[in-house]
Amino acid sequence: MREDMWAGVRDRVLRLGRRPGADKVFGAQGHGFRLGRVMSEDQLRSLEADLGLGLPEEYRSFLLLVGGGGAGPEYGLMTPVLVDGGWTWCGPGLTYPAQPTTAAIARAPFAAEALQGQLDVHETHVPRQDAFASEEEFRRACAAWVARRGELEDAQEAGAVFLTQKGCGYASLLVMTGPHRGAVWEDMRAADEGIGPTGHDFASWYRDWLDRTEHQLGLTPPVVAG
Repeated sequence: MREDMWAGVRDRVLRLGRRPGADKVFGAQGHGFRLGRVMSEDQLRSLEADLGLGLPEEYRSFLLLVGGGGAGPEYGLMTPVLVDGGWTWCGPGLTYPAQPTTAAIARAPFAAEALQGQLDVHETHVPRQDAFASEEEFRRACAAWVARRGELEDAQEAGAVFLTQKGCGYASLLVMTGPHRGAVWEDMRAADEGIGPTGHDFASWYRDWLDRTEHQLGLTPPVVAG
């Protein structure tokens, strides 16, 4: 566990909410710079048992040392919550929560890249009305094409957790399985741009937001010894 990366972070986040102009920071109206309670080791082990795999290390230590969810990039972090005997990422305390994610979805293989290739090919096969003998056949073909597109897009969500709502249908996700495990990706499907990497792992993504927000509110990040 890399506890040092989160030293003082909870206090830094909470002090942002006391600064003049905090309500003008993008996303603040969603989370109010409130952090949920940290999770216990027993809770984390229960979550990991439900997932059938360990959480990415940086995210796990965040849940243990900073908070289960709340204040963070965009409209705030979703929180792992035990619901009816199973774990689900929900948005308690968030005004604009992201889409919930169940442990069953999060533990599935992450194949967004391969599926994007299939979607790109699918987009080249839009039904053309002049290829069908009747209007009814054309309507059926269009309905099947739309349904298949929806199936492929839904499958892209497997193996990841919706972390935050960005607004306008966009979101940030944490990859939980496969070679990209621990990376933050962004869901830009609302703009027909698919799901793609941000270049950040969870720690750099969150700490970058914290540094930028402190700068915006006229605070200097504390110097951490060592």
